[in-house]
Amino acid sequence: MLKSNGTFMEEKNIKTINMQQWIKFIFISCILAQIFLIVCDYIFNYEDIFDEINIRRIWNIARENSIPTWFSSIQAQLLGVTVFLIAIVQSNSISRLKFWGWILVGMFFLWIGIDDFAEIHEKLGDAFENMITESDEEWSGVIGFLLKNPSYAWHTFIAPIFALCGLIILLFLWTAFWQLNLTRYLILGFGCWVIAQGIDFTEGLDGIDDFYILIQKWFDIERKYGVSHTFKVVEEELEMLGTTLLWVGFLHYFAIIADGTQIQLLRNTKSN
Repeated sequence: MLKSNGTFMEEKNIKTINMQQWIKFIFISCILAQIFLIVCDYIFNYEDIFDEINIRRIWNIARENSIPTWFSSIQAQLLGVTVFLIAIVQSNSISRLKFWGWILVGMFFLWIGIDDFAEIHEKLGDAFENMITESDEEWSGVIGFLLKNPSYAWHTFIAPIFALCGLIILLFLWTAFWQLNLTRYLILGFGCWVIAQGIDFTEGLDGIDDFYILIQKWFDIERKYGVSHTFKVVEEELEMLGTTLLWVGFLHYFAIIADGTQIQLLRNTKSN
């Protein structure tokens, strides 16, 4: 290759990545993985082919610290990493404020992945509720209103923070995704998350067992566990699907803004 000063430089080996093929591969792989997890959950928990609870827990979608939870966590963290890459690629073409906005969005998704596996929001919710209710004091105002929540404690103290962060992220990303005709991924992805959390809220209600028994009798299901577990599986699968759709949307965004970008890796050597 001829340089501008008339000297020759060695032709470099350039590796071309077809992002559309990779996005399609990632999407199909994630969907197949989720179907595989459902099948394994059914085999090991509904059919109970092994009379050993620890084997069942490995594939139990309804439990934390399982393979399904690991998959869901990794998906969200990879989504966060993708957002970081978007911020880096755009760093020279956007304002410093927007750059840090993208970084914060990536950190949010990264935190969601960590939180999903470690059950941080559930533990913090229980901790806050215990600290507030350990005294006999009658709470009024905002705290008194929140304490009337009939479901899990994390919906009282943590869910509003997540909801606010999600709304801010949606507003921050809307224009950028709208210009590239990618808003459907935001709507579908966050929509799946909202529905999943709605199901989670109902699962924490005091009278939910009566509803499970009603469904059990209506469909002549052998065990109530079959009903309650199915609701939990639907909730977790919706979360996974929502993360997949968001990840695919951000990958499409990355593919568009990084089109033609070349990455050059250099060995850090000192000249004599």
